[in-house]
Amino acid sequence: MNDFFSPTLDPHHPKEHIDALPAQSGTRSLYDSVCFCNRCNMCAQSCPTFRLRQEEFSSPRGRNQILRLVLEGKFKISAYRRQIEQSMASCLLCGACSAACPGKTPTAEHVLEMQRALGIRPLPFLLHKILSWRTASPRLFDWAATLCRLAHNGGAVKLLRFSGLTQLPFLRWVNHADDILPRKIIFLRQHLKKTVFPQNPGVLYLPSLEAAYLDGSLGLSSWHKLQEHQPAVLFGLSSGLFEYVYGSLRHARHAAQKLMMQAGNGTAPIVTDSADVYFFIKNYPRLFAHSKVWQRKARRLASRVRFIADYLPKKAKAEGYGRVQIDPSALFSFENEAFEKTEKIFRVIFKKNLLHYGYRDTPTPPFGYSFRKGNLSKQVCFCRVKDIARTQTDTVFFLSGLSALELNYWLKKYYPGAKAEHIVRLNG
Repeated sequence: MNDFFSPTLDPHHPKEHIDALPAQSGTRSLYDSVCFCNRCNMCAQSCPTFRLRQEEFSSPRGRNQILRLVLEGKFKISAYRRQIEQSMASCLLCGACSAACPGKTPTAEHVLEMQRALGIRPLPFLLHKILSWRTASPRLFDWAATLCRLAHNGGAVKLLRFSGLTQLPFLRWVNHADDILPRKIIFLRQHLKKTVFPQNPGVLYLPSLEAAYLDGSLGLSSWHKLQEHQPAVLFGLSSGLFEYVYGSLRHARHAAQKLMMQAGNGTAPIVTDSADVYFFIKNYPRLFAHSKVWQRKARRLASRVRFIADYLPKKAKAEGYGRVQIDPSALFSFENEAFEKTEKIFRVIFKKNLLHYGYRDTPTPPFGYSFRKGNLSKQVCFCRVKDIARTQTDTVFFLSGLSALELNYWLKKYYPGAKAEHIVRLNG
């Protein structure tokens, strides 16, 4: 259905914006999508930032109305830019509001569209630059990642912290990175350096950033789960999710095209250990609404992508985990298809020891939210720890390695009786 009035958010840079946003009945334009929010406020109590601040600016409804007023030219960005940036930066992009919304309004996507229009780069400059090399210059990224690994493992980062240099504005993120990362970082490539990959693999494993570089043992666990399917690893490739959330939409498309060409036209499933990456690839066709050729290729790749939950053992041992909970946090897709598959498997394994995630429980910040400028990560994670303590949970399983690393740090600090694990850690 065409809109009678469909203003454009950023007419000078159309390639930096999505043409079609998800809806229950297909797709909508940005303006049509944001107007679908009828301000009922049913999403408010599902939003962790609104529950913390109790401010309209920090609610999903408030963010949607800001975007609508900007689109209609009724809101002067120059006069309220600081408040707008604070409102958008505080959003977790978790999608909990969309899950609660009767119309499934994609508020997180609206927030990203606003960030792109305002040219907001939420990550610290140095961190953003290093991570952007993963797509733009993989060899340079490998060199930078190796240097950071050596600095972390050799104690140079702790020396920097002791000297106070990490209190400089452009290095503050190093403190939190050092806190949440494992004591010793080993790349997945190092774990598999003597492995000979089959010429005709049964599955292609696409490790997430954390599985490939931050915690190689996570990628190794996924690798072991795939052994009977003759796996090969797609090293040095990015799905484009980082660029989609934190950088340029053009670069996200470039990364997606590179992955599609590398994966080829075969039928081997592409397996990832991150629910964030899984759903992003599933939505590849929306990135290429302007090109029938690339959209066809994107649909083909999206049909091949699988989440690691499909390869979990159906009869695993439940001993040693105690009372278990699955955290449904994922970018844009709270309590999604991957979560439901995992829950079905865990219900058989853990039976009564599997605890239900409550509607009022706070989601764990996904995909590097704690490194964003103006984030509310500490307050949100503290609320999440309180929920875990209240239910006396022993183990929280995640569908994303980065979220597990994040929450594990806060659990050790405030509630050491519990631990956070990725689902592939089930029985090693």
